[in-house]
Amino acid sequence: MFLKKHKTGVNVSELVLYLSCPRKVYYASREKNISSQVTVSYAEHLILKEMGMSYPELLKAYSSKDEEFFKALQSLLSQASGEILLIYAAELEDVPAHIIEEAANNVLADLRQLGDNLLSMARDENGSGMMRQLSSFQPGSLFKSERLDLSGIPSGTASVDGILSPVIIKTGKCPENGLWANDRLHLTSLALLLEESKASVIRSGIATYARQGHIRRMNIRSDDRRQVLNVLSKVRKIKEGSMPDRKESALCDKCAYYSMCNVQSSLASKFF
Repeated sequence: MFLKKHKTGVNVSELVLYLSCPRKVYYASREKNISSQVTVSYAEHLILKEMGMSYPELLKAYSSKDEEFFKALQSLLSQASGEILLIYAAELEDVPAHIIEEAANNVLADLRQLGDNLLSMARDENGSGMMRQLSSFQPGSLFKSERLDLSGIPSGTASVDGILSPVIIKTGKCPENGLWANDRLHLTSLALLLEESKASVIRSGIATYARQGHIRRMNIRSDDRRQVLNVLSKVRKIKEGSMPDRKESALCDKCAYYSMCNVQSSLASKFF
């Protein structure tokens, strides 16, 4: 694909949004942001996201004793449950306390299995490489690519084989093996950003599935890069005015844009 300067910049979050639903990009890019009630599941997402940011530090100081590690994990849950009210003050403004409490209790219900999975990785000799990589974890900062007109913030970065590589934190269900296809593209898009900034080829990334406590390294393939460039092109077209086809999903009725999503697709939408 020939890369040229574009007038329309794109953020990695918009690529992720496209993978969820192309029409969300269309509405969001036109500032049709609709405030929706904060649900327990969304509060869980925020708690797990903040916990996932601290897994590397927790593992760095982990105790081989199960109960000590579990108590440290409980403390992390309590800390994250309180801090989200400060970190996401605008999003959680006026949210009833029982929403946060219920979300924390839901996470607590699965905390034992989460801890067992983290400990299993820490004790596994094959996981020692991952432990070294995670020890270099740093929270993410903004990266920009002039060549791609793309910007984004990874959840964090870590040194993988001596190269600064992206880390993402996911709070949904973890696949049995590897990463979900959309998560592969999320990591790859961030790798492309870091490559331009660090002037080095990035061959790997790390995904943390915070809900289950699984942390996985992914090798970035040429096909992943090709797909990211393809999605980037489609997102740019949407932001410039093309309405993508409506794609029915079981999650449609829970979408904030549901009521306005009956708009007829433009002729250009057939290309999406």
